[in-house]
Amino acid sequence: MEGQRAESRDGIVAVASDDTFAHTYPDLRALREDPIMAPDSDHRNDLEFFDVNGRRLLPVFGPTRKLTELRESAGEADPGLLQRRLAAVVRHAANHLRAHPELTEPFGLTPEAAIATLPRPEAESLAETLAAFPHQDQPQIRATWWQPRTVAYAHQGNYFHNALHAAGWTHP
Repeated sequence: MEGQRAESRDGIVAVASDDTFAHTYPDLRALREDPIMAPDSDHRNDLEFFDVNGRRLLPVFGPTRKLTELRESAGEADPGLLQRRLAAVVRHAANHLRAHPELTEPFGLTPEAAIATLPRPEAESLAETLAAFPHQDQPQIRATWWQPRTVAYAHQGNYFHNALHAAGWTHP
């Protein structure tokens, strides 16, 4: 059926409707497997979906309330909108780190040093920005400054992944 996308070959971007969180997924299977999409998740209805080109994707849920597919919206892709939304997510994470310096202390970082490691959507292409966002398709590689003694303080994801979770969203 035209307009439907059973599996996205290009990737899927999930953005919180209030621009406080975002993750990327390689395909629909990976998105479905994230506990955030479980029928009883507190967050799944607060997410909006895009492909990596900025086209809005509309979720379709089956009779068991599980995500079954994503359909391309009728509108044109708007990569600028997606880039602005991701920039808002980064600003939210940066503001949260400034307001909670204790979150960066276990990593031996000041809030400003931690913020300097975050993506810069306003100075990058959409592809560069998306590459810096947490991906659910592979284990996260620790940043070079990550000290082994601090790993216990964080989720297995990279620092940015952990900053997003610290700013308010958690995997169930």
